[in-house]
Amino acid sequence: MIRQELLFLSTMIANVAAMLLLLSMGLPALAANPADLEQLRRTGHCPNCDLSYAQLRGRNLQGADLRGANLSAANLRGANLSRANLTGATLNNADLTGANLTNINLTAAKLLITRLDRAVLTGAQMVNAALGGRDRLARVRTFRDATLPNGEKAFFPLDVPRRR
Repeated sequence: MIRQELLFLSTMIANVAAMLLLLSMGLPALAANPADLEQLRRTGHCPNCDLSYAQLRGRNLQGADLRGANLSAANLRGANLSRANLTGATLNNADLTGANLTNINLTAAKLLITRLDRAVLTGAQMVNAALGGRDRLARVRTFRDATLPNGEKAFFPLDVPRRR
């Protein structure tokens, strides 16, 4: 009886190990491409780069060219992305809490379930951007003069106190 249980247990362990190996081969790495991160650090630009899951909290990326970059799940809390070009970039599940996005170009960018709490989107271009997730824009600090995904200019009374 004990021998059968040991055989069953060893077979089960082998099957689980094989399944984990197969799963790991099919899954993308959960980290930014190191060469792309180095390029961004060195030049301040990285179009079409894989910066998914990158830790860019508080970084000064002012004027950066990040067209078509993958910034999914990137930590950009408090980052300065003013005048950056993120046309066609993917920022799904990224954290842009408190980020400076003044005059940023987010045309055709994907911002699904992206945190924008207290972000400044003054003058941002968001034409054809994909925004999704409940109340994503409700917590933005300001997006005065921004162009919304539908091409309309944002209009909000400036002196209305917001609820906390």
